[in-house]
Amino acid sequence: MPLPLADLLITGGSVLPGDPRDGRFARADVLVRDGLIAAIGPDLEAPGAERVDATGAFVLPGFVDTHHHLWEASLRGLTADWSALDFFWGVRAHHAGAHEARDVHAGTYAGAVAALDAGITTVLDAAHAVNTPEHAREGLRAVRESGVRALFCYGLTTTPGAEAFTAEQRLADLRALHANEFTSQNAATRVRLGVAVNDIGSVPWTRTRTEFHLARELGLPSTVHSRSLWGELSAPEITWLHRDGLLAADQVHAHANAATDGELALLAEAGAAVSSTPETEVMLGLGYPALARAAELGIPTGLGTDIQAGSPADPFAWMRAALQAVRGQRHQRVLETGGSTGLGTPTPSVRDVLHHATLGGARALGLGGVTGSLEVGKAADVLVLRTDGVHQRPVVDPVATVVLHSRASDVDTVLVAGEVVKRAGLLLGGRADRATDLADTTWARLTPRITSRGGLLPPRPEGVLKHMAAAGAANAPEWARS
Repeated sequence: MPLPLADLLITGGSVLPGDPRDGRFARADVLVRDGLIAAIGPDLEAPGAERVDATGAFVLPGFVDTHHHLWEASLRGLTADWSALDFFWGVRAHHAGAHEARDVHAGTYAGAVAALDAGITTVLDAAHAVNTPEHAREGLRAVRESGVRALFCYGLTTTPGAEAFTAEQRLADLRALHANEFTSQNAATRVRLGVAVNDIGSVPWTRTRTEFHLARELGLPSTVHSRSLWGELSAPEITWLHRDGLLAADQVHAHANAATDGELALLAEAGAAVSSTPETEVMLGLGYPALARAAELGIPTGLGTDIQAGSPADPFAWMRAALQAVRGQRHQRVLETGGSTGLGTPTPSVRDVLHHATLGGARALGLGGVTGSLEVGKAADVLVLRTDGVHQRPVVDPVATVVLHSRASDVDTVLVAGEVVKRAGLLLGGRADRATDLADTTWARLTPRITSRGGLLPPRPEGVLKHMAAAGAANAPEWARS
């Protein structure tokens, strides 16, 4: 049994209670007891409590990452100049299969620790490198060891080169993992189990049905890449799911950039959520983020990292990328039709993106009652953000200072469920050294395997894109093919 956490009092900070979108900073203390926020107010008394001095700093809710393939931290920097098709061919079709279970453990741990270092206290891990049952257990072990709050979504994708672990065996293994380790999970459980279903169109529709039905049967939340591709590789995936009765409120649809407003309305009707990962979406060629369109329809909408193979686990980068990508797209439409005189107040606002990076993301994961905001009774997922940097002064608008003028390196202290995982700018428990050693050792192991498989980006065979398009059409629902 873990030892009970000592009371902790965060004193003297400028605290952001309630929905971060409201931007109501106030001088206050935060009392943490038994992993929960016990009180928020000025000059709190807590005899014997450990103290964290937040004078001159912001006290914020921990950031929530709603879409992240943590294992890919083993490949940092690989996809910097790649397109989405390069990514699918290089990482999904080749490098995922090169990962042994210990490599998945190392990448997942390194990725989760990097997230904590940047103030991310909750993450949805779409673990789609489950090449064997051991790969799943090692990824799960890494998430637990890191200390992050997580929704560990067991990936049902068959990795090329690991076909010996069949689709049927994956479903059985997911059932076994649920029965053996997660039958008593609830929203407050630090690491919960979920399902990462196959990309729509990548498998026969009967299997898509089976995967969504299994998630529903087990009472598990699920995540899926939705409407990420364009042109001949695109399909009305959300419409298909709706017509087959597969949409539900406990789903996170990643990206959805190519979704029509009508398809987003279907997600809103079902109560499903959307995760935008603006850095990878713009960089890889998935289209402009659907973040604002989704949120304006009332869809719970969060932000995420996606892949550390190409982007850092950095919520400040997410917020800025989302803000500028969506504003830029909307501004351009106005400029082209009405010129500069047609410009109005830009949307989304800095308050909007701070909300999506915190409480909005928590709601997307079904955790709005647990984390995402500083409120009495919620989990003590808290960060202290220094504001004494030369790049931050003066503080004219506190929310703008957080979103536009702060960096991950300004994160001073991080708590997850009341546990201090970072303090005075340093990760605790040997996390930093271990994550670095694991990442470097794993890359040294992976390098000769990747080289033997064709190198960092193996040449794409002639006609592979037409094959993908044909396979997607063949895997459409029966009624859509008639």
